[in-house]
Amino acid sequence: MAGFARVVRKSLFVEVRDRILESVQSRYQPGDRLPSEPDLAEAFGVSRPTIREVLRSLEGDGLIRRVHGVGTFVTRNEPIVSSQLDVDLGITEAVAAAHQRLGVQVLRIGRKRAQQEIAEPLDLSLGSMVLWIERVIKANDIAAAYTIDAIPEEILTAAGDPAYVEGSVYRFLEVECRLELEGGLAKVTALNADRRLARLLGVHPGNALIRMDQVERTADGRPVLYSSEHYVPQILDLTVRRTRDARRRQISVAAGQREPAAGGPMS
Repeated sequence: MAGFARVVRKSLFVEVRDRILESVQSRYQPGDRLPSEPDLAEAFGVSRPTIREVLRSLEGDGLIRRVHGVGTFVTRNEPIVSSQLDVDLGITEAVAAAHQRLGVQVLRIGRKRAQQEIAEPLDLSLGSMVLWIERVIKANDIAAAYTIDAIPEEILTAAGDPAYVEGSVYRFLEVECRLELEGGLAKVTALNADRRLARLLGVHPGNALIRMDQVERTADGRPVLYSSEHYVPQILDLTVRRTRDARRRQISVAAGQREPAAGGPMS
């Protein structure tokens, strides 16, 4: 109707989301825990399903993180831990290097027969025995990674069968097994958390994770460790330094200096 401005009322969801977001940004610091869903519902005068939907939206935007059985936390502007892919640093070492409180939840330590995906990269016969180490690594009590490490039993036997209890697997191999580690190739992929990974890492099924598989080798090229690590991107940031190979650069420059073919375009 002429002469009247159209008034659009915010939906209850948008209104509550804006109010909670304003509260998060003005009253809380990264890492702070938010009140429980019932307390938020009472404070904002809405139902718990509405609060749950708002929190799910804020989590999707990376503004909060909900940890099952623990609570809802304001996220940092930056991940808690950063690690460079071109530096061969174990996840426990990366957390310590970031000056964060390290926590390790050991799920399993024991002997296991290697399946093909483990035996092949370690140059083992199918069914060979490995020491299987399965853990959840935490930074400041928040799950950062789920890790599997497999060490050939022959490595342990040669070193007098030392027992791994806790701490860095790299340090265990270097100190207890007296190996000189040189590094190895790592394969990085993205995947969605299944129900088990979601439960272990405190994320929702379907949330994005980063997976890195690596075979660690000694100075003489012998494979001594297979690692498979699943990272929570919001907690651990992976970077890689990329450099131009000098020889390829020379080839590129030389190619750029070639004479153009007759009648060809000039650049």
